[in-house]
Order: sequence, then structure tokens, then C-alpha cells
Amino acid sequence: MVSTRSVVSLLRPEAKVHHLAVDDSSDSIAWVEGSGTVHLGRLEDGGRLDVAGVFTTQHRVTYLGFHRGGLLVGDDLESLMFYDLDGSLVETQAIDGGVQSCHVMALKVVVLSGMGEVVLVQRERDSVNLSSKLGLDDVVHVEVHGERLYVAEQRGTVLTCTEDSVVWRRPPRGEHGERITALGLTKEGRLFLTREGHALVSGEEEAIEFEVWQDDQLLARNDLRMRMLTSSVASWGAVLGFDDGTVHRLYEDGRMECVLETGYGVFTCLEHRSGVIASSWFYIHGEEDEQPWKVEHQGMPRLMVVSERHQGLLFAGDDQNDYTAPEPIGWIDLEAPVQEMDAAELTQWFQEAPAADGLTAEELYGGEDDVLHLLTEEERQQFQTVSSGTSHASLLAAMDEDVSTTEVKVEPTSENDLLEALQGIEELALDETGELMDALAASVDEFIPPRAIAGDDQRHTAGDDGTCVVVLDGRGSFDPQEQIASWSWHDDRGRELAATSQLKLKLPLGQHRFELRVVDHQGAWTTDAVVIHIVDGSTS
Repeated sequence: MVSTRSVVSLLRPEAKVHHLAVDDSSDSIAWVEGSGTVHLGRLEDGGRLDVAGVFTTQHRVTYLGFHRGGLLVGDDLESLMFYDLDGSLVETQAIDGGVQSCHVMALKVVVLSGMGEVVLVQRERDSVNLSSKLGLDDVVHVEVHGERLYVAEQRGTVLTCTEDSVVWRRPPRGEHGERITALGLTKEGRLFLTREGHALVSGEEEAIEFEVWQDDQLLARNDLRMRMLTSSVASWGAVLGFDDGTVHRLYEDGRMECVLETGYGVFTCLEHRSGVIASSWFYIHGEEDEQPWKVEHQGMPRLMVVSERHQGLLFAGDDQNDYTAPEPIGWIDLEAPVQEMDAAELTQWFQEAPAADGLTAEELYGGEDDVLHLLTEEERQQFQTVSSGTSHASLLAAMDEDVSTTEVKVEPTSENDLLEALQGIEELALDETGELMDALAASVDEFIPPRAIAGDDQRHTAGDDGTCVVVLDGRGSFDPQEQIASWSWHDDRGRELAATSQLKLKLPLGQHRFELRVVDHQGAWTTDAVVIHIVDGSTS
């Protein structure tokens, strides 16, 4: 038996869900099906959903969230769009390189673009490129608290700034440079981050360090054996999720406390009341008053949002298999008590087929008039012509059907013939069974590692500044057993640049080699490399 909570299927989408957002002030919910179909709905009491509208964007949606009584939608190519709650487009702001992430700062929105630039956006105002204004270089992480922005650059620099100036820079650490792998803020605005030193050769990586800063004062620095994957603000400070499956509370004074162990890398984590909720693998794990519980999903629930007004958790995700049907959006009643259930029954909520409206006997066996309204005018006239005064026999005659019966004579079978036939069938069944067992054994014993595909080598011409933005794309990597767990890109010195299938880089003149590593859930991995040539425009 396991402890669990009451779950219902809130919605069965037509395509895989990639973004999910909720707005308690208006009871609105929004989600994206496929790459660019945005749905709007309204949450009702009891975990019910009233679908209000749908619209489609021109490019793939990369951000979805509510702001100032409307909906923010960012795409991967050029725009941040403002919609009202009816799904009507209100305004579009151009974002060069598309939107990576958005953070609300009072009436404004801080956007991290696909070009690694920080842009300040406000409705009916011109956007401000803070990267150009403040001299920021290739930003990879942005957080916002009050009127301050906290920024981490690709080269490892961390700084605090306002709209007008840089107010603090974190002192660099390490002789060979460093990489900031995660950045976050507590409720009171304390900055925390994880960093890794750049090694000269593979195998000499420094330990992962975790730091907590209050303004320009270092509160804590600890060595970690796991990587931080996600975080969120909490009343006590923050909730942290790591790649070893652990979930920690981070207190304002820098102390860390492990509160959950999920067994797999954490997708997302958040606070609810005095407890913690985290998603990992195919499960959602919770802890409240030291009582753990879990819920199973049909897919990997990477998306979770809480409706404080309705005291429920919305969640969605897919299993990364393009050949399966979309997984449902689930609803957990967080006010209902935790209950005990057999582990095999955790899947019942998403296996139940939606109930179809029942048909009455009158609807099933109604007269001709009940059928005629479903036909076209031409079909209706043909039907009435045939049915008026025409018997079934005359219809068959008109079709030249031979309705006479034919007597079939069956020859008797001897006992010896019957025994020989049965023996042949038995031998055939044994042969087929043996072949089937051999095939099954082979499928169990044979383990096929994933195949990393980094793409073809590239050649680009640099711009006036001597650099060029390129895209590394490892989405062609595949695993015939559908078990890819992670992607990671490394440069020619062994530094990990990103843990995603795609990566945008701004490269100088010269030849650059990058390696893609693909790891499956069994820990098996393969690599592939790509070489990028950046040439001067005058010599290309």
C-alpha cells in the first residue's frame, strides 16, 4: 500500500501539452497543445474546467504566463505577444532570437532572448535592450526580485543590476574560469547559485559548489555531489530539486534540509502550505506534516502549477514518445485527505475512458424521421423513393440477389485423419511457441544504447563584430527503446555547455569542435561531434 491523493483527469488534450499556467485572480488556465495551439479555460469549483477559447501562433511557443489581467505568449523566433483572456491579440513586441524565459518586474516583463540578451518590455512602450545598455555579455540565467535583476553570463560572471546600472559583481572564483549551472532567489531576495570550475582536461572537474549571497556578503558555500535542476520561491526561502532525486528546503540563513527523495532527477518543485511537492520520472511526490504521498501519471509530469484559490494542483507532461497518444492534464485535490491505495491502482485515474452519453431506446430504434435529418436533400429524396411501397423482397430482387439456399454436403472424416491433423497442429504450435520464446529472450537480453547525432559540420560567415550565432541541434539523436534521459553539449576542453538537445552559441572566427553526449535511463551513453567553421566575410 502507498499513500496517495484523489486525482481526476481534468482534460484529455488532442496533442501533447508543453506549457501550463494558471491565474487565481481570474480563475483562468492556459495550456499549449502541440507547438503553437494555445487553449484558454476557466477553473470551476471541484476541479472542473470550462474551455473558453483557442488560438494558434505562427511559431513554436516557448513561454506561457499570465500578467496584468492578460496572457503572455513568447515564441522561439521573434515575438512576445499580449493576449486578453478571450484569446484576442492585443499587442506584439519584437524579440530578436525569440523568447527563452520571462520574469515579471512590476508593470514590466524581463525577457531573456534566444540571442542571450536581456530585454525590458512594457505594453504600449518601446522595449529596452538592457544587454546593450549595461554591457551584458551572452546571458544564460536571469532572476528578478523587486526592482533588481540577477544575471549570470556564459563566461561565469554573476552580477546584480537595475534598469540603469550594475550595482554588484560576484568575485570570480577559480584560475581557469567557471560556469554557473543554476541561479535562483529566496523569498527575501537572497541569491543562490551552483558553479563548476572549468577543467583543463577531462577528469579534472572541480566539485560543484553551492553559494548563498545576501547583497555582497557570502552567507554559505558548500560542496555538493549533485546538480541543481530546478528551484522555486517558498515562505521559508526556496525549494531546490537535484539530479539525484532529492528535494531540499533552503532557509534564508543558507541552511539546507533534505525533505524528499524521489529516486530520479527532479523536473519541478514547489511549496504548498507547510509542505513540498515535486515531480520526478512518472510520479508526483508530496510531503506535508512529514507525511509523504505520491501520484502516478501516464507521462512525465514536467509541468505543475497550484491554484491557491481552489486548493488544487494542475499537472501535465508526456513520455517523449511521438507515437503515443497525448497524456491527460491531471487535477489533485490538495484539501482532500491522504489515502492508502494499492500501488497497482495508482494508474486508474488516467486509464478510465471518458463516459459517453447514453442513448435511449427511442434514439437507437427511432423511425425514419430520426434518420432523415442526417441526410442531404438528394439522399433524403432517394431514401423516400426507395422506402415508399417497396418490400425487402422486391429490393433484393431489384439487385438480382440470389436468395435461394444452397445445401452444403460435408464429407465424413476418419478417426486416423483427425488424429494426424491434430498432431500436425500440435507440432506447429510447439514450433511457433519456441520461436516466440526465443524472440522474447532476445528482446530482453539485447540492450541497444542510444545514438548521439550532433548534425553535419557547419560553415558560417562572421558579422561585422567578428562573431556569428550558430545553433547546435542534437534532436536527431534517437534510442530504439525510447530511453533517452539527457543530452549534454561539451566544448573541446571538456566543459559542459548545456544539458539540452539544442544550444545557441555566439562564436568568434576560427574552427570550433563540440561534442554531444546522449545518456539513457540505464546509464549507457554515446557521443558524436560537430565542427563549426566561422570565417571572415572577406575570405569566405
